[in-house]
Amino acid sequence: MQIIKLCSKYFLILMLVQGIIAAFIDTYSFKRSHLNYIARKARILGIGSIIIGIVLYFLNIKL
Repeated sequence: MQIIKLCSKYFLILMLVQGIIAAFIDTYSFKRSHLNYIARKARILGIGSIIIGIVLYFLNIKL
């Protein structure tokens, strides 16, 4: 439970920025280099990072 308490607004912003960069900017550069399989993985990890950040933030608020 102590780890969830570390998920503040700053952590949420960090996770959102990192997720957006991985999901959109890195995906675009990988597709340009014809690395479609890696681009798909980057998009999944970026969106997953955004979702995990939001969930942890709301868990922090509720607890």
